[in-house]
Amino acid sequence: MGVTMTPLPQLIKDGNRARFLVNGRPFLILGLQWDCDSCFTPEEMNPLFPHAARMGANTVTLPTYWREIEPEPDHYDFRMLDERIIQARANGLRVIPLWFATWKNACSFYAPDYIRLDDVTYQAALDRNGKPTVSKCYNAESTWQRDQAALVKMMEHIKQVDGDHTVIMVQVENEPGVLGSDRCYCPTCNKLFAEGEYEEIYGANAAEAFSVISTAHYIDRLAGEAKAVLPLPMYQNVWQAPWLGGIPGREWPSGGAVQHMLDLYLSQIKNLDIIAPDVYRHGYQDFNRFCETYRRPNNPLYIAEHSSSITGRAERNVFYAIGKHGAIGFDPWAIDSPFPERDGPPLVDGASYQWGPQAYWLQDSYLAIGRAIEPIVEAQDTERIFTFVQEPGDSGASWAAQGCDVHVSYVHRDNAARGIIIQRAANEFLIIGVGCAITFRRPRPDSSPIPIVSAQWGRFEQDRWVLIHHMRRERPEAAGWPITHLEPGVSRVILDLGS
Repeated sequence: MGVTMTPLPQLIKDGNRARFLVNGRPFLILGLQWDCDSCFTPEEMNPLFPHAARMGANTVTLPTYWREIEPEPDHYDFRMLDERIIQARANGLRVIPLWFATWKNACSFYAPDYIRLDDVTYQAALDRNGKPTVSKCYNAESTWQRDQAALVKMMEHIKQVDGDHTVIMVQVENEPGVLGSDRCYCPTCNKLFAEGEYEEIYGANAAEAFSVISTAHYIDRLAGEAKAVLPLPMYQNVWQAPWLGGIPGREWPSGGAVQHMLDLYLSQIKNLDIIAPDVYRHGYQDFNRFCETYRRPNNPLYIAEHSSSITGRAERNVFYAIGKHGAIGFDPWAIDSPFPERDGPPLVDGASYQWGPQAYWLQDSYLAIGRAIEPIVEAQDTERIFTFVQEPGDSGASWAAQGCDVHVSYVHRDNAARGIIIQRAANEFLIIGVGCAITFRRPRPDSSPIPIVSAQWGRFEQDRWVLIHHMRRERPEAAGWPITHLEPGVSRVILDLGS
């Protein structure tokens, strides 16, 4: 693979705003994740890349297994890592490797056998009865040293072969922590727990707080070592807890940055750039609540996983995430989800490569957003952006923009209108979405329709508008007629505010 030099991907935090730059340009991650076991061979992995590109994704998040990278101690194999990069480039996609190592869903199944099967040298987390759990101990330095060595080797290889930065970010571990216990009760952890006076400080949450601090230190140290080789943005994803109640180590991994432990986790890290929620709850109120919880001035919002099921609402929630909450990206799991009995048909069937209905819904959303990435990023977290998503019982929405009122009627055939409106100037608006009809009126009490000077259908190439065609309503006498998006896309409207 040839190597060229382009600017490193960069995450810029400015107050409550965050921007992700790729090749020095604003970027939104419109992602698709492969299933956990779909990246071991080219035969299974490669056919899905063209489908992700057709669906409008610009990024693929791909499990990258410690056991694949280092099958034996100090013997490294990067052939499948190279294949991930080659296939992404061939399909115009970026890559986020998901480092499945000490933890994947709090288990060590993706660690090499020499790690996974040796619970003495590489300490298993013990429950309060001294029984090994499915997790590795977060205070086992021997495990950390081997994980760190393999991750550093991977980063060195990416630096060597990926000068154009097809790889834009790295997830360090996956949904970490301990399952089967609220903390590890091995002698090392018992000593650290007693010395740290956790019960005196954290009371009933002492065991979980110990797990959170220990896990955060383990992963943040890994991120620091990886960044010393190649300073890409790095993040950690989170298996969510219930909003009320529940038992750590049983209903979620104890040690994860769940809602009630997020502040503590953030206080322990300096190298990880983002703590990102995995969201599989289908209600829009729950989704917005997760966004509000995880978006902080010191923690940009990135939806690291999201349901791709037929009832999962990915096609709608991506607009909430990016338009309403200023997210840098959105990443459904998984393009080839293997649970049809639970989730319905996958986005792409791994045998027939047929698309499920929700693949077309997500395609509509991704194609619309993908044609206006830079103006969306420019408007995020300002008063110039408005998000609408049709929910049960909704017929429309209104927005009091600067100098005019914008009225949205929902005309989607499946009652799934969704979109973003951006005011770029007093008389210039972008409409990004599908299933909507937009009218512009003077502020109350006048409320008279505003004539339209120009209405164009097109797309942005970086920050440059590219006309595809003029829309039918582009004439002065069309005042009061709606700008209609029956198909997904972007329109640019110029109003005659002087008439």
